[in-house]
Amino acid sequence: MSSQNNVTVIGGGIVGLACAWELAKDGASVIVVETGGSSYGTSLANAGWISPSHIIPFAAPGMVQTGFKNLIGRTGAFAMTPGAGPLLAPWTLKFARSCTDAHVDHCAPALKELLDTSMDVIEGLTETTDLKRTNQPQWYVYTSDNAEADAEHEVDLVTKYGVDAKQLDLATSLEQEPILKDSVKAVVEFSTDFGLDPGKLVEVYRRNCEAIGVTFRNEKVTGLSSTSRNVTVVTSTDSWICDYVVLAAGVWSRDLAKTLGENLPIMPAKGQSVTLPGVTNRPSRTLMLADQRIATNPLDWGFRMSTGFALTSSSDMSVNSKATEKLIATARQALNLPDKFEVKNELAGLRPASPDGMPYIGALPKAPRVIAATGHGMLGLMMGPGTGKFVSDLVAGRPVSRDVLKFSPARPRL
Repeated sequence: MSSQNNVTVIGGGIVGLACAWELAKDGASVIVVETGGSSYGTSLANAGWISPSHIIPFAAPGMVQTGFKNLIGRTGAFAMTPGAGPLLAPWTLKFARSCTDAHVDHCAPALKELLDTSMDVIEGLTETTDLKRTNQPQWYVYTSDNAEADAEHEVDLVTKYGVDAKQLDLATSLEQEPILKDSVKAVVEFSTDFGLDPGKLVEVYRRNCEAIGVTFRNEKVTGLSSTSRNVTVVTSTDSWICDYVVLAAGVWSRDLAKTLGENLPIMPAKGQSVTLPGVTNRPSRTLMLADQRIATNPLDWGFRMSTGFALTSSSDMSVNSKATEKLIATARQALNLPDKFEVKNELAGLRPASPDGMPYIGALPKAPRVIAATGHGMLGLMMGPGTGKFVSDLVAGRPVSRDVLKFSPARPRL
């Protein structure tokens, strides 16, 4: 990349910061535009997982039934709310068409490459900064009557694509992690997966960006216009011309793409997390409560639990106290939690969900100097570092693999 290139990254969450850092390392002059200053968007509400094993797209067999089952309660791991508006019906139809075995086979290799790339970047950051990770591999724990069969199916599914997973001896697992109840009937270990503090990760990225000369502007982008030679960025207070724009604004990327005549079919999917500092028996590793669809992480300052994928509106950022209560109550099905504890950091975030479960990474068809970096759903934190690498390759004109091209916004849509 020529040092004369200048790039504007829209969005200051983990994806935007990762893109900015990689582009700046490539020699670009980079501006990050974020609304609300250093809020980091949805990234702070994340469970804090780095999981190369998550190669199965969210649009997979069985997910449509899960969504409609949770429709009435609207507090399930995957649910739909009335606030989702008129975009819900066409999005759901495309999602349903994507929930096939053939779609999983198509997507898994690309998601694996993206996640493995993120893993390499994170490993580098843990070696060169004060970012820390949990050393113990991640466990999935199962409590249903079908626990053994479900665990075996999970292992068979992911090992097919090269993921290192194995079922563990139950008695030994319960002894190693006393927080697990006897209701747990099966445990699967993913050797490559671990956790970290999501706030610390974005802090490290922010510091790295500032150290390498990235400029931050606290403004709202109101529009974009693009030619074959450059892109004009219009904000609430200013406008400027740049060589490229990276669209990493999460769920709001859809509205900005519209100003260019593009349709990115992204739906906001609300997730919620809570941190419990008083859990003294917290585990030594990240745990996935597979039947409860709750992700957990033993942060230094508290026990983080996160869940939710409720399709909603882009204005629904409220923290739902009933959802928090249900989250804790549901976690008790598998975990020995204290009867009383302090609840801190109740957070909600909007996950940018694509209907096929694949992020959009690549040039917009009608505006090739605008690079999409959005639509990561629940996996923005763990896919962000790899996305930054891929975006810098695309802007620099370096060759990328055929699997990376599967993330293109120009890919076929069902």
